[in-house]
Amino acid sequence: MLFDPSGLNSAFDRMRDNAATQGKTLADVQAADFISEERKQGRLIAPSSQSLTEAAVALKWRLRRKPGVTPAKELARRIRARGTFARGWVIQKIDSEKFRIRIWLVNQSAESDKVDTAHKASDKAEKIAGGRFKSRLDKLASSITSSF
Repeated sequence: MLFDPSGLNSAFDRMRDNAATQGKTLADVQAADFISEERKQGRLIAPSSQSLTEAAVALKWRLRRKPGVTPAKELARRIRARGTFARGWVIQKIDSEKFRIRIWLVNQSAESDKVDTAHKASDKAEKIAGGRFKSRLDKLASSITSSF
């Protein structure tokens, strides 16, 4: 008995067409999920305006600031800038190959490496987003292979 690969080839062609028409690639979905989780972790570690005010009062308004800036203005600037770490994350590049997905994220805020090193926000986000990756991969595979 001879094996006829035409049925298998047509099934693979349908799978490839289904994968191409699904819209976003899995790498795009995973990158968006990771950056969303990264921003959420950044918002969690941001100080509240109340804690900043309490710290200023505890220091008797002796805040480090630029020359000519009043302590009240410096406190207002710090309150305004408190979510900068969370907002600064952007997707720089997504590289998707056969068996590997690489996502480059950049935080455009100054001193973001110090904040991330101190609070390990990116490590926490990676653990949470990585746990959801397998279920999304299974869901995508079932939607692609459902036609045969």
